[in-house]
Amino acid sequence: MTRTLTALTGDTRAVDDVAQDALVIARHRWADISTYDKPEAWVLKVAIRLMRRWQQRYERETPLVAMPDVAEPVHNLEALHSALRELSPRHREVVALHHLLGYSVSEIASVLVVGESTVRTHLTRGRAELRRILGGSDE
Repeated sequence: MTRTLTALTGDTRAVDDVAQDALVIARHRWADISTYDKPEAWVLKVAIRLMRRWQQRYERETPLVAMPDVAEPVHNLEALHSALRELSPRHREVVALHHLLGYSVSEIASVLVVGESTVRTHLTRGRAELRRILGGSDE
């Protein structure tokens, strides 16, 4: 879960705390969650929502810092994470869940509680934006 949150946000400051909070919530609701087809998807959805809330609070308290420009092809994971951070939050989530974690469109729709067509739209737009950020690379 911490790898997923880091890939989605590029923000390591609160990842461990957010993941732990999501697991605590899951533990308290485990009787219900354990009956779900994919309880781990539910926990991940909770963690993503908690991370979004934390980031919103942090953005209000801290001035935004300019993101580094990524103009050369992706040579390492840090360059990819840097490029992902330039995407909108929803595009970043969908692209990371699909390409970094191997989730299917239907699984992403379930985790993010949106329609599959919405996931496909965000995936297409996110990929296009990544290509632009990375200088036209399809990697």
